[in-house]
Amino acid sequence: MENKNNNLNTKELVLMGLMIALVYLAGSIIKIPSVGGFVHIGDCMVFLSVILLGKKKGAVTSALGMFLVDVLGGYYLWAPFTLIIKGLMAYIAGFILEKMKNNNSAISYATSFFVSGIFMVIGYFLAGTIMAGFLTEKTGIVQGIIYASKDILGNIVQVGTGIVIAIPLSAVVMKAKKTVLN
Repeated sequence: MENKNNNLNTKELVLMGLMIALVYLAGSIIKIPSVGGFVHIGDCMVFLSVILLGKKKGAVTSALGMFLVDVLGGYYLWAPFTLIIKGLMAYIAGFILEKMKNNNSAISYATSFFVSGIFMVIGYFLAGTIMAGFLTEKTGIVQGIIYASKDILGNIVQVGTGIVIAIPLSAVVMKAKKTVLN
């Protein structure tokens, strides 16, 4: 799907806008409160955007869609972290899919989604540690790590749910991709 001349055609631009909206909706409509924020199914759409658009455009749409979830949901301080983490998460998934020989199989999807999901959990752990330092005056590194640890389980549940939903939908998206883009 990657364009050789790096120019966006109308179909790609429309699909990118659609995926930004779908990532945002999936991340903001169904929210399950957790200790440090909420769990949502936006990660499913992050993965599907990579399948539909490729690693670069999927990373842009995922980053922007999830950024909007934080900004419009009142989590302003997390938005810059989310922009970077979700963008890199999508890029990693797309990169792995490109490198795999049979990148249209459920195993390929599961592998790329799992590895990028591990990155997301680690990324938000590091972001939480940094946030603890900014939000409190007397927090040291140990207290920051303890503070950030509270979100690990929720992030694992969130990305795991996204993977479980995205794998069966991936085949549908690949079929639609062939129909729409060709």
